[in-house]
Amino acid sequence: MRRYRALAVLACLLFSPAAADAKTRLKDLLRRFEGGKLEDRLRLAPALGRAREKKAVDALLGAFDIRRGNPRETTALVDALGRAGDPRAVESLVGAWDYLRSMILQMELPGHLQALRWKILEALSRLGGDQAVGILSESLNDKDPRVVEEAVRGLGRLQVKAAVPALLELSRGAAAGNLTQAVIEALGEIGDKRAVSVLEQAVKSGDKFVEVEATYALARLGQKEMAGKLSESLKSDPGAEKVGILAAYYLAKLDRAAGLDHLEKLMKRSDGGYAALAAETLGKSENPRAVLPLIEAAKSEDSSLRLSVARSLGRLGGTRALSALKQLRDDPNPGVRNAAISSLADLGELD
Repeated sequence: MRRYRALAVLACLLFSPAAADAKTRLKDLLRRFEGGKLEDRLRLAPALGRAREKKAVDALLGAFDIRRGNPRETTALVDALGRAGDPRAVESLVGAWDYLRSMILQMELPGHLQALRWKILEALSRLGGDQAVGILSESLNDKDPRVVEEAVRGLGRLQVKAAVPALLELSRGAAAGNLTQAVIEALGEIGDKRAVSVLEQAVKSGDKFVEVEATYALARLGQKEMAGKLSESLKSDPGAEKVGILAAYYLAKLDRAAGLDHLEKLMKRSDGGYAALAAETLGKSENPRAVLPLIEAAKSEDSSLRLSVARSLGRLGGTRALSALKQLRDDPNPGVRNAAISSLADLGELD
């Protein structure tokens, strides 16, 4: 009896109006992507990736051609395949990575192909698997610092404990900056206790940004008092150095109200350009609770703030974000309108 009941519930889900509507939208999306011109495919690729459906991934893989494809389209397809989360994409991405590696032996890669290498690493880190981990680990020794940084972030995203010794070695040689931040965040995400002593030293480094980064990593490693230390950074930062914004970002990622509240207050400031930065930071936090303050900020008279809100709502998604973006689609500022339309397209809303 229980089995039949479960089957009945499943049938209701499969044949519900919402499921049927989603199926129709995907079919329309595929038709427009496969029959569209370059600009259409660039616009539609993110939505196919977010759909996370087999047919969508088939279309993306069918269009992917590292040797003959348009560079802009290839980059968009790599990003979409990473979003899709389908392990079938790994083989194509590994092949693209090997092709670019062979080209490096013959020439210095132009900028767009260097950027494509970063994108491939990011996509592989979202897909995972032994091949992905192998390429990310090898890339820690790459000559391109940006490739190394992306490899570090990818290994952290995949929580690869075997990478901890190499990350600790990188932390000793890296100057304060993006790579140091990437290493510290990765150590926090991996959650290996071998990183504790290095992170505790970083908290005392004297560099305010590094201290906040290390504090966040230790909080991720289970040191609960570190969240309080991050909250203290909100009060002590006068604003000019933006340390407080970084601390608020980390608190938001930890789902602490103090971080969300701090960024919400900054969005209401009219001085120093903090409002737009705070809105961008809320989007990057990936915290769904950031949607409501962003929707409120969408009513601001500041067009630069509304532009950041449109971008961030596209990152966060959800029913409320979609509703707000549809209103911003009619914004009097063309930049805001374009950002809202782009975010809606990313979320699969194309009309």
